[in-house]
Amino acid sequence: MKLFRRLIYIAILASSSGYVASESLETGDIENFNNVWAKSFDEGNTKGLMGLYTENAVVFPPSSEILKGRGEIQDYLDSLKKVGVEKYSISNIDTDIKENTIYETALWEATRMDAAGNVIKMEGNISNVFEKQEDGSWKIKFQSWN
Repeated sequence: MKLFRRLIYIAILASSSGYVASESLETGDIENFNNVWAKSFDEGNTKGLMGLYTENAVVFPPSSEILKGRGEIQDYLDSLKKVGVEKYSISNIDTDIKENTIYETALWEATRMDAAGNVIKMEGNISNVFEKQEDGSWKIKFQSWN
């Protein structure tokens, strides 16, 4: 029965663009969170992705700019979609939970097509800092990837 509940939970997460991790977060929940993030990005649902970030989140992408707030983060993710970035995946490496903060390190992969139609594989590291919200949910407060 426990396995059945977990499978239902995962199915609900996969279909939800507004997923936020539950109060009793575990490493498996972080992996589900990452899968929802990647699926939403691949589907072009960058607006839905903003529900996974705090309102004042800060993102440090591979470029030199620092993105502050959901608006700048969404604009940046939209620009990645416009240049054909797709097939995004995030693989959790380590998670450390400290009271109201979670630290995650992971690897990311994505692809895009160049002007000649060749598939370019991109990959790197990603770090997330999740902050527990007043309602008990968890959202990304800081994110950095290279």
